[in-house]
Amino acid sequence: MKHNKARIMPVIWRSSFVLASFTFAQNCLAQQVFKCVEKGKPDSYQSHPCASGQAAKAWDASPVAEPSNAELWRLYRMRQQLDRRYAADRQARASSYFVPGSSSSNACESAKRSRAAVYEAAGHHRSFALSSAYDNAVHDACK
Repeated sequence: MKHNKARIMPVIWRSSFVLASFTFAQNCLAQQVFKCVEKGKPDSYQSHPCASGQAAKAWDASPVAEPSNAELWRLYRMRQQLDRRYAADRQARASSYFVPGSSSSNACESAKRSRAAVYEAAGHHRSFALSSAYDNAVHDACK
């Protein structure tokens, strides 16, 4: 038993030393940032007070904790919900514009305005089918 204890104790001591060093290192991180401005020298940002004793600006720079897994999932669900809402809004706006195949007195200009409005509403993530339908409608209206 003594023989095993002699092998295990140094490992335990080393492990506790490593943990303690990380704990102290966290506390040694800069908690404030000072902006020092001196004539003839570029501005400097440092973790200790300025040599002149007067900082142009000082602010808290405590590290931000990583979000928890639950928080990440909550943000993911919110992003999905917003994406669905934005897609529904884009579709509602697109359906309220010129419909390909309909006729009007100034069909060419109306088709071009509708296409521009739909492209703006859809953004860069518009589908090929949407682009193709409105481009064909403009082509047909402007023959």
